[in-house]
Amino acid sequence: MSEVLAVNEQRHRTIVVVDIARFTDPARTELHQRVVHQGLYEVLEQAFDESGIRWKECRIEDRGDGAIILVPQETPRVRLADQLPTRLLASLRRYKATHALEARIQLRVALNSGEVHENANGLVSQAINLTCRLVDAAPAKVALERSGGLLALIASDAFYQDVIRHDPATDPNSYRRLEVTVKETHAAAWLRLPEMNGYADEPTPRKYGLFELVDALLAIPVVSDNGSRQELISLLRPEIATAVPHHPSARLHVVALVRTCLRHEDGLAELIDAIRGLSGASLPVGRLEEIARNRLLDSAD
Repeated sequence: MSEVLAVNEQRHRTIVVVDIARFTDPARTELHQRVVHQGLYEVLEQAFDESGIRWKECRIEDRGDGAIILVPQETPRVRLADQLPTRLLASLRRYKATHALEARIQLRVALNSGEVHENANGLVSQAINLTCRLVDAAPAKVALERSGGLLALIASDAFYQDVIRHDPATDPNSYRRLEVTVKETHAAAWLRLPEMNGYADEPTPRKYGLFELVDALLAIPVVSDNGSRQELISLLRPEIATAVPHHPSARLHVVALVRTCLRHEDGLAELIDAIRGLSGASLPVGRLEEIARNRLLDSAD
């Protein structure tokens, strides 16, 4: 049973705030959102318990697209930095392997500690307010999206200085300092992407073939529809647009489009920019960008 503080009691608590990236993405149906919401708690419970942080003794405030979690007071704070990231990443990978792209979970997790007061209506805490601002920080959102990874950790400056910096097991050198400006909050924070081998290094890329790229393109309506695909091609530079051979089969036409783009410098990047301009950001577009970013095949494929 989740922990409940006595009314009007104030304690120093360790605070975790989690947020699901792109929870309201138009590509997600209400069914997808329900699956994601349920999956979030399955991922969290498994990861917390495996980290030695008793999930059933945490106080949890649901936020729809995330949660505020108060860790039991007797739990060493270092477990949030040396154990939890590894177990969260493992749970997210298991979840990803068994769910559709539209139900994918990319998670931002903010860590902090401070005084928490509960009254009859809920929790009141400047420390919680700050932690919620940290998880919404634009630099963290952008870094997670660009990485294509599943998890981003954002530690408050105090949590980093008091807990992470002093213990090599927390991999303190993999964090980079951020300046966070959200609403009226201006604060320093520290960001880590656990899937990267040190923050400054790129993750080991996976090789993607031509047809995986084609499949990713066809998952985007503006590409799969013949009329909008023609409009898309018209937005490309003339030497690309006029060189794409037409084919009545959508798949073969997209294959020809990709091959043509790959024969021109930055042609694939130009295609993706045009797709983003027509359809906006979405999960399928993000997946396409991930494949294009990691694709190692020679452009002569």
